[in-house]
Amino acid sequence: MQDYATPKISEQAGRQMWHAMLHDVIESRLMQPDLIRLLLKLVGFSFLLGLFLLLSWSPVPTVVLAVCYFGIALLLAQFAFVGHDAGHGAVSGVTMFNHVIGQFSMTCVTGLAFDEWSTRHRTHHRFCQCEASDPDMDVGLVVSLTEYSRLKKGTLGRWLTRYQSIHIWFLSLLFGHSQRLLSQVAVLAKPHRYPIDVIGLCFHFALWFGIPIILLDTGWTVAMLTYLVPLTLLGPYLASIFWVNHIGMPLIADTEQFSFLERQSVTSRTITNPRGMDWIFGGLNYQIEHHLFPQVPSCHLASVQGIVREHFDLGGIVYNKTSWWGAMREIAAHLRRVGAA
Repeated sequence: MQDYATPKISEQAGRQMWHAMLHDVIESRLMQPDLIRLLLKLVGFSFLLGLFLLLSWSPVPTVVLAVCYFGIALLLAQFAFVGHDAGHGAVSGVTMFNHVIGQFSMTCVTGLAFDEWSTRHRTHHRFCQCEASDPDMDVGLVVSLTEYSRLKKGTLGRWLTRYQSIHIWFLSLLFGHSQRLLSQVAVLAKPHRYPIDVIGLCFHFALWFGIPIILLDTGWTVAMLTYLVPLTLLGPYLASIFWVNHIGMPLIADTEQFSFLERQSVTSRTITNPRGMDWIFGGLNYQIEHHLFPQVPSCHLASVQGIVREHFDLGGIVYNKTSWWGAMREIAAHLRRVGAA
């Protein structure tokens, strides 16, 4: 059966503990953005992306083209991580600056509409693992993350769910495409709601198609391959660092029963890994810390972890942590369990 969380502490106790942690985070200056570091990253990423794109649009050996495609894929992830920080206001204390950085990094470069994504992502944080309200749990036909999701499906959906622990890894190749396409379709369906996204997407397509086809006289085929292949390579990478955050964690039936602290901590898992690998996850391996303090820049979440662990130990709160391999095994077991139900 699907696991549902039950509150272990009162709203008041959770609020007091969270405020105590917040005090320590602020005192340690962990909410302070590192603007110089961010801008240097963006300049470096932009230079490398431009270089890889120019090479990809040129007649180069297959080996060089493959390196460029992999490089573009990794850079797209890094731009998305910057946009994620901007969406939480973790780039700067100035709202407009966060918005500009988010639109550039996410909409213009990756093609994932920043304002539309931010709206969905804030809803995810507010209703994490609440099946009725968390948009990240609505995955449509091919996968069922819960037993109720499986029961709502038709014959084809239930058949696919039965084998989801196998085919989900192959479908991860389409993960990046689905995220970008769904966001773009949502913007086009309501352009009046996301006017800045519409402008940003115009710049996006001008970058990926206008420059190579109009200015460089590159063929449509080359431009389309450069647009699609890196995102295909990126799919499994994004899936492997996003899916481990919440899939298989307990559900929340009624968010009002829980304190903010307990609601965020019981539904998230932090991935343990050497500090040198944090860049691979974009800081999102510290998922409990991120959900408790989303405005903390991702580069500071490792330091926040010590504060959270200390307060959790004092308050008797379970800290859900595991290795990446352990999380992947938990996900596979959960998908098999739902499929076999």
